[in-house]
Amino acid sequence: MGISDTEKAFSRILEMLHQRSLEGWEVTDLIGELAECLGDSGMKLCRIQIGRPILHPLYVVGAYTWYQDKRIELDNYTRGPDEEKAFRESPFYPVFKSGKNEGRFQIQAGSESDRFPLFVNAAAEGGTDYFIQLKGYADRSNETPVGQEGILISWISSEVGGFSDAEIELFRRLHNPLCVEINNLTHKLLVHNILHTYLGDLSADRVYSGQIQRGDGDVIEAVILFCDLRGSSKLAEHYDLDEFLNVLNEYYDVTAGAILDSGGEVLRYIGDASLAIFSIDRHADGKAACQAALQAASDAVLRGNELNASRKERGEPPIEFGIGLHYGNVVYGNIGTASRLEFTVIGKAANEAARIEAQCKELGETVLVSKEFASYLDLPWRSHGNFELRNIGHPIEILSPPA
Repeated sequence: MGISDTEKAFSRILEMLHQRSLEGWEVTDLIGELAECLGDSGMKLCRIQIGRPILHPLYVVGAYTWYQDKRIELDNYTRGPDEEKAFRESPFYPVFKSGKNEGRFQIQAGSESDRFPLFVNAAAEGGTDYFIQLKGYADRSNETPVGQEGILISWISSEVGGFSDAEIELFRRLHNPLCVEINNLTHKLLVHNILHTYLGDLSADRVYSGQIQRGDGDVIEAVILFCDLRGSSKLAEHYDLDEFLNVLNEYYDVTAGAILDSGGEVLRYIGDASLAIFSIDRHADGKAACQAALQAASDAVLRGNELNASRKERGEPPIEFGIGLHYGNVVYGNIGTASRLEFTVIGKAANEAARIEAQCKELGETVLVSKEFASYLDLPWRSHGNFELRNIGHPIEILSPPA
């Protein structure tokens, strides 16, 4: 690319950023259209990567990579030692530690560039020159940028002689406009991640779409699942606070993990209990929702047995719990004060599910269901009879699933 080509590319990309930011797009659209603009202007690119730290319980960095065959891949790097090792083996590391905001490396197979695994792969793809730009990493004294705001943009040329001076200057002129737009787009992703982490998929989508006022909600048909830990007071006495927190997380991995894997929505963690739903919105009909909920309960029991076998080997007490399943109508929406809300379900059926679960301890069962739930599945249920449950104004027949 000559100087006139880079000027045209700069103007075209700026116009694209201004126009598309008003239309609504994703980072994948940005990186794809950016590569197309540069390619149409004569630049030969092997890869483009956009990365930045993300606020997510599982991942620390998200990176979008465009390849010369026009593939775009999103890689989320998990928290922990593997991520730190990958960071130190990347060309990002020496630039980050130097305090500089850009760096450049020549790529040639069999040369010093092979010390970076990225360049070994890039050389095999025809990469010749690497230019990296950093923005917003305020504290370079840390070993890693974990927890910092920042944006990384890197470019790999496939031109025999690498990037021209005009192309490097184009990247420098584009850096701030690109970072502004990347920041805007990834902020939307940040909001999405936080909502889905703390509210669950269905509730997050409803809140993000505008259901944010007290009273916003609908009457929905759903399976309500209530799960509670048994003997939590004894467990709490057996461990210190940090250890007990680990026990609770193991318990939730078993129970809530099974719910999520079966397509349920965990709405609340209430100390050592959880409230979840299997809504008709997500499942084909009542039968499908009940099948998914019963599968979740069965899976939780299996996971619990496996966990307790491991805990027994370590000389630790078992983790025991009860699960109640019920079917009915609930109000699904916002409750609370005008400025502090919770998106959950309320109503008679939700209360009944909790009361059904409470009978697990009395009957010596791990999973109990209501007659309403059992009626959707043709199984050899074992009835325990009708029960007058606390604060429930009518008797409820309670059953156990077949062994």
